[in-house]
Amino acid sequence: MRIRLVAVPPGGGEADYSLEMECPTVPQVGDYITVMREYKNGEPDKEHMGTEDFIVRRVRWGFTWPDNGKHYHTSGQEPVGAIDAIVIECEMAIGAFSSPAHKRGIENTAQRHEASCY
Repeated sequence: MRIRLVAVPPGGGEADYSLEMECPTVPQVGDYITVMREYKNGEPDKEHMGTEDFIVRRVRWGFTWPDNGKHYHTSGQEPVGAIDAIVIECEMAIGAFSSPAHKRGIENTAQRHEASCY
């Protein structure tokens, strides 16, 4: 399924950017997300080497519904809506391998991914 990750600064605010992703399921509130970008032309860039890390704040579901203008429907013939968009609002966080570019500007205010022993 296709989702859109929307990155917001620590504490909320206007979206900085978004990334469209293919996902087997929908991330849930509190989940940690780590994005590793591919190198441009196969060359590492020291400012962007590392990860972009996030914590899911909320999930926004967008639907469309085929409105035919009627307020009644015959049983079994009701119009059926469909998913239009799944937007995952993510707060920028610091992870163990966050890139310098990702850390810049959020280092003192960002939540951190908890260390684990897995």
